[in-house]
Amino acid sequence: MKQFLESENLIETIVAQAQRNAAEARSVVDGLNDAQLNWKPATDKWSIAQCLEHLTAASSGFNPYFVDAIERGRQRFAAASPPTYQPSFMGRWLIKHVEPESPRKLRAPKIFKPSASNVQNSLNHFIEQQKTFLKFVGETSGIDYNRTRLRSPVTPLVRYSLADAYVITVSHEQRHLQQARRVRETPGFPN
Repeated sequence: MKQFLESENLIETIVAQAQRNAAEARSVVDGLNDAQLNWKPATDKWSIAQCLEHLTAASSGFNPYFVDAIERGRQRFAAASPPTYQPSFMGRWLIKHVEPESPRKLRAPKIFKPSASNVQNSLNHFIEQQKTFLKFVGETSGIDYNRTRLRSPVTPLVRYSLADAYVITVSHEQRHLQQARRVRETPGFPN
C-alpha cells in the first residue's frame, strides 16, 4: 500500500502496476500447455488457470460499478489535478487483506470463484479484462477519485472510493499472480 500512498499520481501508478501484472501473467503462463495450466497442487488448491479466471471474474465484477462511479464523479467531483490518494476506512481494511504480503487467507466470494473443471483461454480472458480495467482507469482523469464512491460488487452494503477499488484490484492481482507462480514452482508440477 505504501507505493500508492506515496504516489504523486495514483492513476499513473495504477496503470504501471496493472501493466506489470499483465506482464507477470504472461510470464507465469509462458510455454505451458492446457494440462499444466489446469494442474492443481492439491484438490483444495487452485491451478494457474483458476487463479487467472478468479482475477478476471473479480476485476470484471467491478465493471458496472466503475461505469456508474466515473459518470457520477464527472458530474459531482471534478478535480483540476490528481488528488493525493487517501484510502477510506473500508478501503484500507480490504487492501490490507488482499495485498500479497497479507498472511490471511480469505475465501473467494461465490461470484468470483473459478470453475472446478478445466479452464480454457484463461490468459486471454485476463489480458482482455486488464484492457477494460485500464480503460476505466484512464477515464478517471479529472475526477476526485477519493470522493467518488462505489458499492462493492460482493456486498452492496460496503462502500469505498474509486481509488480504493483500483488499488484493491491491482493488489489482489499481485497476490494471486504470486499464487500462480508458486503453483508452477511446486514439486510435482508436470513437465
